[in-house]
Amino acid sequence: MDQIKTGRYISELRKSKGYTQEELGKLVGVSNKTVSRWENGNYMPDIETLRLLAKEFSVSIEELLDGEAKNAQKPAARPDPFTPKERAEFWRRNWKKENAGWFIFWGIVFAAVFVFGFLWSTICYNLFGFVIFDGILLGNAVILFDFLFGFGLYIYFYNKMCIYVDNNAYKLSED
Repeated sequence: MDQIKTGRYISELRKSKGYTQEELGKLVGVSNKTVSRWENGNYMPDIETLRLLAKEFSVSIEELLDGEAKNAQKPAARPDPFTPKERAEFWRRNWKKENAGWFIFWGIVFAAVFVFGFLWSTICYNLFGFVIFDGILLGNAVILFDFLFGFGLYIYFYNKMCIYVDNNAYKLSED
């Protein structure tokens, strides 16, 4: 039993409740000077006063005498109101908003290359009877390359999105 440690603990408990030394003294039937002496470690409360203090602060007499909470448990964490699927969907939408500029840019590039390849291909020649450039087969190759490039971009962005969602939606809380 350490009087100074007990006094500090009483002071912490009193301050956590928002009491002055005088208010605490009135609650347990002593003067504010007596409370001050306890908190400074000069005196110890008698057993009846310890019982009143323990009841007031919702702690045990043993904890008061030891000067620390014994079974201090962290408050139970609030359950997450969202399912993992809802959390993942939120971060997926967030990632799409953050990367909308890239989607527009690559969409315009994809569309321009497709139109250029179409106007240069045998498809355009068969449908409309003309092509803009000579080398009709090269237009078909441009269209094929455009689709392969678009598919590669899709895979790249999908993987980036999955990493972003995993890092945000499923990360463990800092405890």
